[in-house]
Amino acid sequence: MPFSKLHRPDSFLDGRDAVVGIDIGSSSVKVVELSYRGGNYWLESMGEAMLPSDAIIRKSISRGDIVSGVISSLVSRLGVRTKKAVIGVSGEAVALKVVNVPRMFLGKDMEKLVPDLVRTSLRRDVSGVNYSYTPLFRRNGKSEETQVLIAAVSKKTAQEYKSSLFSTGLRARVIDIDAMALSNVYTVFCRGRGQKVALVNVGASGTNLNVLDGTAPFVLRDIPLGGQWITLHLMEKFKITYEEAERIKFSIKGYARYDEIESVFADFVARATDEVKTVLDEAGEVIDRIILSGGSSRIATLADALGGVIGAPVEISNPFQNINVSDSRFDPEYIEHLAPKMAIAAGLALRGL
Repeated sequence: MPFSKLHRPDSFLDGRDAVVGIDIGSSSVKVVELSYRGGNYWLESMGEAMLPSDAIIRKSISRGDIVSGVISSLVSRLGVRTKKAVIGVSGEAVALKVVNVPRMFLGKDMEKLVPDLVRTSLRRDVSGVNYSYTPLFRRNGKSEETQVLIAAVSKKTAQEYKSSLFSTGLRARVIDIDAMALSNVYTVFCRGRGQKVALVNVGASGTNLNVLDGTAPFVLRDIPLGGQWITLHLMEKFKITYEEAERIKFSIKGYARYDEIESVFADFVARATDEVKTVLDEAGEVIDRIILSGGSSRIATLADALGGVIGAPVEISNPFQNINVSDSRFDPEYIEHLAPKMAIAAGLALRGL
């Protein structure tokens, strides 16, 4: 299967069946099954299952049997009905870059040009990667040029991720980029057109950053800093296990040495905000709004610190706010609790519809 065409806002089909988005993160697997019927998107199933700390190393699947087993068990427990899946990749697994291309090359000529762009801009051997591209069409782009996002993932990595679904009976119809999946939710249910919006997903091992001009991405970056930084530093500081550190990370109240624990969180927030600000400063444009997601998005003070440093209002992502959710099937409090973690999985599912 070739690396999929990347999402464009006008590329959605009026689908009649469901698609499941599977976000294989460094610490857990998130699954969102969506359908499109009656002119609306519907949440069919959603859930999360934890992974051992050594199952995913630097975004590469190191224990395929374990990852496959976790996905299979989760999909079975949730009662996922569809066999169509979309999976995402990010971090060191992906090479991507936005380049300027003369508009005259769009179309059939672009297909001939992309291999050269992969070799020269991404510095990848085209024989060893799956690659794709999508025009971005920024509102203020030069009339004679357009920005094009090119991306590549090694064939080995793509096969690892596809193989993780074999025991589930699911078929990976698309491989997408996590940073692009973030924008799918926003562009489908776009509010505030014309704004420059930073989508920031703080995961376990990394942070996905996608900055949109209207609905067109113009900054995509994977920052190698995530919530596991806190876990590892708690382990080192207090000589405790990974599992104990994870429990402290998600519920620090009731533990002794509270001030020392809080200082680890403060260091992480300072590092994370500095990394995001550095990327945005390089873009050189004023950001109107920040949408924060990911399992570490609810870390105390992170949203306020990020908003203060960037100078823009911050909101916590809820990818289901414009998707029909049955109150009889899903507990609203459960949806609200998990929603920020599910932004990428939801975006992947939307990519397949």
